[in-house]
Amino acid sequence: MGGDSILNHGETSEIDSVYDTTAEAKSTKNIITFYFVKHHRYEDIEITRKIEEANLEIKKKNEVIDDYSKDLKQYREDKKSAEWKLQTWTIHCGDWTQSIYRKRENLSYVKIALNKKFTGNRAVMLSPEVTELSKHISGLKHRVQKGRLTLKEEKQMIKQMKELKGENNKVVTIVSDKQKKKDEVVKFYIDRLHYFMKTPMEEWPQSLTEEIDNLKSRTLDARKEMKYFEQYLEDIDNQISYVIQKMDTAISERDRTIEMRRKSKESADQLNACYYKNQGLLNSAKHLAVTKNIAALAELSNSELEKFFSQWNDDKTFRNDYSRRVLWSLDIRGLSKDGRIRNPDEKSTIQESLIPWRTPVFK
Repeated sequence: MGGDSILNHGETSEIDSVYDTTAEAKSTKNIITFYFVKHHRYEDIEITRKIEEANLEIKKKNEVIDDYSKDLKQYREDKKSAEWKLQTWTIHCGDWTQSIYRKRENLSYVKIALNKKFTGNRAVMLSPEVTELSKHISGLKHRVQKGRLTLKEEKQMIKQMKELKGENNKVVTIVSDKQKKKDEVVKFYIDRLHYFMKTPMEEWPQSLTEEIDNLKSRTLDARKEMKYFEQYLEDIDNQISYVIQKMDTAISERDRTIEMRRKSKESADQLNACYYKNQGLLNSAKHLAVTKNIAALAELSNSELEKFFSQWNDDKTFRNDYSRRVLWSLDIRGLSKDGRIRNPDEKSTIQESLIPWRTPVFK
C-alpha cells in the first residue's frame, strides 16, 4: 500500500507472477505492485444540512399525513355508521307512515260500517247523483202541479219528467253497482279487523285512533332522528373535505421537500463525481488483478497516473480540491499531514483555509 500523503496516497494490487518455472520458484511469490490514485469523498456541510433538514421535514410531514389518514378513516367509518342509522330510521318512518295510512283506511271503513246510511240502498239514494236528479224531477213535478202552464208546456214537462225518471233509474242502477262493490270492500276489511280486534266493533274507532296517534308520535321522533343524522352527515362531509384538503396540502409540501432533497443529493453526487468514477476505476483494477491480466492492469495504472499528474500540474482548482479531500481524510482518521498517527495532544496540521466544511462525514 502507498503511504497516506497528498502525493503518495493510493492503493496497490498484488499479483502472483505467472512466469516462475522451477520447483524452487514455484514455492516463491513474486509481488508486482501497481499504484492508483485514490480520490476521497467529502460532504458539503450546507448540502448535508439541507438533506438532514429535508429528511426531518419529510418525517414530520409523513407523521402529519398519517394522522390525517387516521382521521379520514375514522370519519368515513362514522359516516358509514350514520348512513346506516339514517337508512334504518328512514325505513321505520316509511313503515309507520304506511301503517298510519292503512289504519286510517280501516278507520274509515269502520265508520262506514257503523253508520248505516253510508251502506246499502240508503247510501244509493243519498248519493249526490241520485239526489240531484230526484230534486230536478221533484221541481218539475211541483211546477206541473202548481204552475200556470199551457197545455203544450205541461206536455213538454211531463215528457221531460219521464225522461229524467228513466235516466234516474239508470243512475240508480250504476250507483247501486258501485255501492255494492264498496260494501264488499267494507265487509272485507271489517271481516279482517274482526280477526285482529278483540273488542266490540263500537270500540274500534277509539282503538284505531289511539294507534294512529301513537304511530304519528313515533314517526315524528323518527323524522327528528333523520334530521339529526342528515345534519351529522353534512358535518362529517365538511370534516372529510377539510381533512382531505389539509392532507393534500401536506402531501404537496412533502413532495416539494422530497424534490428539494433529491436536488440536494444530486448536488452532493456532483461534488463527489470524481470519487464515484475513481471507485469504478479501482473496482476494474481489482477485477484485472483477480484475473491476473497484468498487461492491462499496468496499462491502466500508467494511464491513470499520467492523467492525474497532468491535471495536478495544469489545473490549480483540481489540485486544491484533491488536497482538501486528502487532508480531510487524514484528519478525520486522526493522522498527521505526513500520514503519521497523530499524538493525542497534537493539534490538527490542516490549515483552516484548507477546511471548507466544519463537520463533514467521512466514508
